[in-house]
Amino acid sequence: MAFLYPSFLWALTALAIPIIIHLFQLRRFKRIEFPNVRFLQEVTQQTRSRKKVRHWLVLLARLLALACLVLAFAQPYLKTNEGATQAGERAVSLYLDDSWSMDGQNSGGRLLDQARTDAQDAVMAYGPTDRFQVLTNRFEGRQQLLMGRDEALAAAGQVEVGPHARPLSQVMERQREALSRSEAPAKRAFLFTDLQRATTDVEEWTSDSTVQTVIVPLEASNADNLAVDSVWFGSPVRRLGQVEDLHVRVRNYGRQELLNVPLKLTIDGRQRAMATFGIGPNAVVDTILNFTNDATGWHRGEVSITDRPITFDDVFHIAWRTAEKLHVLLVGGGDADSDKDIAAVFQGDSVHAFLNQPYRQVDLAALARQDLVVLNGLPDIPSGLAGAVKEFAEGGGSVAIFPAAQADATSYRAAFGLFGAGFGARDTATMKVERIDLQAPFFRDVFSSMPRNVDLPLVRTRYAITPAPAADVLLRLQSGSAFLSATPFGKGRVYLGAAPLGTAGGTFSRHALYVTSMLRMAELARPMGALYHIIGAEAAIPLEGVDLQGEAAPHLKGPEGIDVIPEVRRTVGGASLVLHDEDLAPGPYALTLSDDTVAVLALDLPRNEGDLSAYTAEELQELLQQRGLGTISVLEKTGSSLTASLRNLDQGIKLWKWFILGALLFLILEILLIRTIR
Repeated sequence: MAFLYPSFLWALTALAIPIIIHLFQLRRFKRIEFPNVRFLQEVTQQTRSRKKVRHWLVLLARLLALACLVLAFAQPYLKTNEGATQAGERAVSLYLDDSWSMDGQNSGGRLLDQARTDAQDAVMAYGPTDRFQVLTNRFEGRQQLLMGRDEALAAAGQVEVGPHARPLSQVMERQREALSRSEAPAKRAFLFTDLQRATTDVEEWTSDSTVQTVIVPLEASNADNLAVDSVWFGSPVRRLGQVEDLHVRVRNYGRQELLNVPLKLTIDGRQRAMATFGIGPNAVVDTILNFTNDATGWHRGEVSITDRPITFDDVFHIAWRTAEKLHVLLVGGGDADSDKDIAAVFQGDSVHAFLNQPYRQVDLAALARQDLVVLNGLPDIPSGLAGAVKEFAEGGGSVAIFPAAQADATSYRAAFGLFGAGFGARDTATMKVERIDLQAPFFRDVFSSMPRNVDLPLVRTRYAITPAPAADVLLRLQSGSAFLSATPFGKGRVYLGAAPLGTAGGTFSRHALYVTSMLRMAELARPMGALYHIIGAEAAIPLEGVDLQGEAAPHLKGPEGIDVIPEVRRTVGGASLVLHDEDLAPGPYALTLSDDTVAVLALDLPRNEGDLSAYTAEELQELLQQRGLGTISVLEKTGSSLTASLRNLDQGIKLWKWFILGALLFLILEILLIRTIR
């Protein structure tokens, strides 16, 4: 038998007190003179001896009751085999949750500071020759190595919050993997975590009889948090002089209603917009910040609120490029009237740079510098041109094809086939456009509704086209066949028209819908790319419209002087960056090539950490019992130090309850003896 608090055994010296009281009793028997005492003397002697025996029994009961009480406070237990393991024969893994939620606080201070202190207490509770693993959410390779006690103390003290958050099932797997390399007979894993519901995936946990897992819960006193959840623009492209609508979604994870919360937008170091909003408990609110694009090139933006103590999700970084002009190339086939109509749409607009080339003299190398390429009225489509526009669309450009009145069906059929579409027979029956698909993204922000008696274009000559399976039919004829379709292709988009744009094809080029459609094709050309990227969530970050040719290695330069050389992965679809889960700080990053900035990326922290709701220790214990996970336990921390609680882990059969019961029984026995003496 061993004791958890052997210092309490000094209290056994108090057993001398009742002994002294019994030995120095002041009570004296009175002697009474009597004429005939022969019979009385027998009664007196018999009573004295009985009382003497009962007094000794009372003394014994008191001593046993007091001894049981002292032993109960010393908490005796029977050692198990693990508790009897000698120092140097134990391997211990300690996981410190370093996710952003550990910035929360309770009465003991910051959760991460408590986790570091508790982990160091756990290390000190073991012997100097035992081996330790100190693991965090970073999952670094060096963290899979077992180390000595001094190294473990230093490693635990250096843990700081970071952008990574792992499910606890992955953490346990990682711990067991490291401990399996040790030949120590006793293995134990500790998890110091706030039991956030987003990462505490109990349904994925399994038992391991070789590793006893102990969870040390750290509960935050306040789970309220306000977070910027996501940001997006109302229109797909950024243009110089354009008034932008920046949509911001804010999520309230707290239980209180918040009013007049300030929301700020900073662009390139200057505050450009500000708004206030109100939000209810456990609610989501969307608000809009407006600003004017007053400069071309790359821009760094920052949407921010103020919310303490959890601040990691108060700032949302974004980055975008404002194009000075949209480049439109018209490849004409000789229909001067329809070519003139197309030129009229783009030539008089300062937003567009318009270029017109005959299809027999087109500069295929110039395609890469364009945003929208329009093939209009070509009698036939040469295979070289068809292959060039296919490659152009795959790289992110937009292509629009309108056939000639007398088109070579064979070449058109081959060109349309490159985009998964079919080209059929020519039909001269007059028919009107019947319906506009207002739900398609192409028209979604252009028309809010369409009157029933609207005058739609008339079609005189058309070809039977079969759009690709993934295509959106933007305009449909009365017969149900497609008049204008949009097909996503590679990173770009292909627009296929069923009728010529000239007067022989109908009235489409004279209709207001024509100008809207052509401008929309140019506007949606060359997607601007993602506003932001989540750290650790994307295996590869695509580089839209960025040319990384040459032997020089690109650099990724960010806040706090960060300068890394990322892996560049080149595929048919283009180049992308692979960051290999690097520990990068949130913020804007400039992708440079030979000191030239070719792109700006915004990296943000994952938003799932914003929900601070967590399991309580009691809830987790109940879940463990329901799933029968006997090798996983929740540690009940006693006092400010973890050492005593850790000693309690090595207890086998706890005996203190039995000693409390014994003390009560001996007290009852003492009471009964005293009553019988009287």
